Amino acid sequence: MRPFILLLITLLTACWGSNAHIVEGTVLKISPPNEVILQHKEVPGLMPEMTMGFRVSEPALLDGLEPGDVVYARLIAASEAEGGWYLAEIRETGRTAALPDSTTSDALNAVGPLRPGTSLPDMKLESTGQTPITIGAGQGIPTLVTFLYTTCPRPEFCPAMAKRLQSLQAKLKPGEARLVSITIDPQNDSVEVLKNYAALTAADPDLWYFARPSEEQLQVLARRAALTIDTGSGQEILHSLRTWVLDGNGKLIERYDDARFPEERVLQQLRTGTPAAPPGADGTVTPGQAD
Repeated sequence: MRPFILLLITLLTACWGSNAHIVEGTVLKISPPNEVILQHKEVPGLMPEMTMGFRVSEPALLDGLEPGDVVYARLIAASEAEGGWYLAEIRETGRTAALPDSTTSDALNAVGPLRPGTSLPDMKLESTGQTPITIGAGQGIPTLVTFLYTTCPRPEFCPAMAKRLQSLQAKLKPGEARLVSITIDPQNDSVEVLKNYAALTAADPDLWYFARPSEEQLQVLARRAALTIDTGSGQEILHSLRTWVLDGNGKLIERYDDARFPEERVLQQLRTGTPAAPPGADGTVTPGQAD
């Protein structure tokens, strides 16, 4: 690493706080009013090198940025009530000579956050069912996808999500739709562990499935869901919350970014495919209290 870059990182860390996550990357696309897609380097203890979209704290941070700009940014781990993780400061440090091929619209749609009206490419996952489960294109049945892990200690995160799904399960019939909970801790959540967890949550095995992705599949899913996963904090995994409602063809109807999603709206979306969020929409954070 060049000395002046190392010095810059040291100075930024001192300025932004010892617990700050610094993201170094190249701007691929600006998505007004509040998102930038970066091809970024590994963030130690947080995420591997990848291309993904980041929400910014205020639209003004995107002023003057263009594809090809090389930046350092400060990533804040905010609560779900505050909308989840976001970039609070961006500093341009240079420009790249040539943008990668992934800057085409089709490529960006394939690596950035999944948008309403766009299909998730099919993915087969190990599951608590008798065979691997498919989510995405060709899945054949409306599906609600969530992310959790079995040892999550925070009641407002995975346990709250599981409780929400228990309520949804009681109002659905097998064959009408399905619920799929994907572990974000595949190293420890084996299929057998997930089966035990399913029993603890009284999951109907014909309706509510638990799935175990490979590490590579998890990286893809996290990128497509704009899901943050921090495994560098000891035994606890710090993460955001994400829920996808997919139609029978694997097309996203709406993404929810908390465990308080409106139950009746989600049931209607699973049964009819409507109402759908606008095509360019980010995730929905539910106002007020859970119903």
